[in-house]
Amino acid sequence: MSALARRSEPVRIRPLTVSRLDEVLAIERVSFSDPWSREMFRSELMVGGGTYARLAERDGELVGYLCAVMVEDEAHVGNLAVAPAERRHGVAQMLLDDLFQTARSRGARRVTLEVRESNSQARKFYYKNDFIDIAIRKNYYRNPSEDAIVMLRTLPEGPSA
Repeated sequence: MSALARRSEPVRIRPLTVSRLDEVLAIERVSFSDPWSREMFRSELMVGGGTYARLAERDGELVGYLCAVMVEDEAHVGNLAVAPAERRHGVAQMLLDDLFQTARSRGARRVTLEVRESNSQARKFYYKNDFIDIAIRKNYYRNPSEDAIVMLRTLPEGPSA
């Protein structure tokens, strides 16, 4: 099936499980210069009730994922990546929208994250989703060493907001 035909299949958001980590790691390694390890993902999945971990799949194939931690009234995005062939086709938006909905249903009032200062594409995506820059974390990233921009989005209140 061609990539274009495959994109006509719907993307489904599902819980991320340890059994899908090989697929996650394949996307992780092509997406980041300092990728998370299997153990980092495993520990995220074992946090318990405060974890949000979802995958996006199309026709059974994992095409993206998002991991976040829910603490009191905040959801903190730790990792969001999409397979290169699926980028710019709405997968990241679907994952982020699902996080917003889940976070609001659990009482979160804001979503935070860090992004490499040089990652202009990601920053544009987050700005499009109403995130704002709130701080800089000096030398937050390794390989290469780089500052992180801390971003924040306030979630609307109310059941239908």
